[in-house]
Amino acid sequence: MLDFYLINCTLSDKGYKVKATIDGAEFILTKWEPYFIEGLPLGEHTIKLQLLDKNNKVVETEYNGTERKIKLLTEPAAK
Repeated sequence: MLDFYLINCTLSDKGYKVKATIDGAEFILTKWEPYFIEGLPLGEHTIKLQLLDKNNKVVETEYNGTERKIKLLTEPAAK
């Protein structure tokens, strides 16, 4: 699950957005809610988050942008 916390802005289709990049694939998030990441194979993965303005440009601030690496070691449990 991907979850994040924002302060001093609201996400929307026509306002601020979050760009989530997962192993090079980009997703634009316009709602502040948890997102499930499914279908990743075992191994290491990189997840990067960036705040975008209403013109889809990266908001320039020293606090914008975070990147984490995760490692999946076992298959998820069956539903």
